[in-house]
Amino acid sequence: MKIKFLSVILCSFATAIIVSSCLSSDEKNIEYSSDDTIHAFAIDTIYGENYAFTIDNANNKIYNVDSLPVSSDTIINKVLIKTLTVSGYVTSADTLFNVADSLDLSKTMEKPLELTVHSADGKYTRKYSVEVRRHKQDPDSLNWNKMTDSFSAGEITGTQKSVVFNNHIWTYGSYSVAFSASVNDGKSWTKSAVTGLPADTKMHSLMVFGSKIFAATQSGKLFYSENGTSWSEWTALSGHVVALTAAFPNSLAAVVEANGKNLFAISDNALTSWQTGLEVPAAFPLENISTTVFTSRTQMTTAFIAGKSTTKTTPWFSFDGLEWSDSETTSSYALPAMTSPHIMRYSNKFYAFGGDFSALYVSEEGIVWKPAETKTLLPSQFKGRQNCSAVVDANNYIWIMWSKAAGATDEVWRGRINKLGFIINND
Repeated sequence: MKIKFLSVILCSFATAIIVSSCLSSDEKNIEYSSDDTIHAFAIDTIYGENYAFTIDNANNKIYNVDSLPVSSDTIINKVLIKTLTVSGYVTSADTLFNVADSLDLSKTMEKPLELTVHSADGKYTRKYSVEVRRHKQDPDSLNWNKMTDSFSAGEITGTQKSVVFNNHIWTYGSYSVAFSASVNDGKSWTKSAVTGLPADTKMHSLMVFGSKIFAATQSGKLFYSENGTSWSEWTALSGHVVALTAAFPNSLAAVVEANGKNLFAISDNALTSWQTGLEVPAAFPLENISTTVFTSRTQMTTAFIAGKSTTKTTPWFSFDGLEWSDSETTSSYALPAMTSPHIMRYSNKFYAFGGDFSALYVSEEGIVWKPAETKTLLPSQFKGRQNCSAVVDANNYIWIMWSKAAGATDEVWRGRINKLGFIINND
């Protein structure tokens, strides 16, 4: 026990001096400390872990920066304070505070524990509020909320594609109409007429690069928009585009046709020309592509994609867009066949869903896949549905926009693994 009530020590010391003074007939004055601050504070371990507490003497508050686990309420409702260092003594509710007694600290987020520190000289007091912070949500759980029952008023009924652009989600169900909403809202959607996109636009090809949205057409042309609604042809790269594969930080990756062959290609940063690479293998997905670009543990920018498949879904990865490798694995560990897979790098893992939406699949390295555990499930309402689009925003929210179908509305759902929000909310 690291409890230091220095006033007791000082009193003992003073008594010894007084006795000595009487014996020697010499008088000496004892000066007691006027310090009324708490120097150290700690509670007993939680699940074997020590949690550091911050002492904010400017605001007279004591709290733990790292919140305790959500399940620790059954521990801190009867816990010991193992360290309380002061120069004087402490009271609580006008009673001498006894650190040997266990305390119920489970309610201190709503009503902090009040401690009063008395200086050793008896002249000063300071009141502290002690708050033991605990997560209100399981940090590893994926929590979903329905944002709206009908974001397109039932207009989007088939395939669709969404992108995050200028802090808004833009969802396209056709080449002529788009629906958008702020990532900070998600409940209020705006319908906008789209101009300039040809009827043969491959809607699944929409991709954000820099300050523009790009899309490829069946005829090999490349179009762009700077506001989501007005589109024009990007002539410098237009004419032979088969598919857009990824948006790297400094280049747009694609598959282009040259001399009767499909080749991997990347643009220069100014989007004026293509640099071609290897020939595209027959198994490489060119339809319904879903792409995620991330920085690996080795600080390499990596693109990871999946596309339409009839047997099993095999993701591919690339470090530069010119060479791609598949992450082939045995059928027992592979992703099941998905005509429109959705793949994302999220919470330092790969997640994928699609098909009949009966499961959310997870992989550490993108090779071995398994259904996610009970904490990270898709809502049961998703099972059996088909057409949707998905994006991840800067606040780590997963957004899923559904198309209207028989017996189902064009809902919008938003989900996030709770711990990814703790950093933002300091929860």
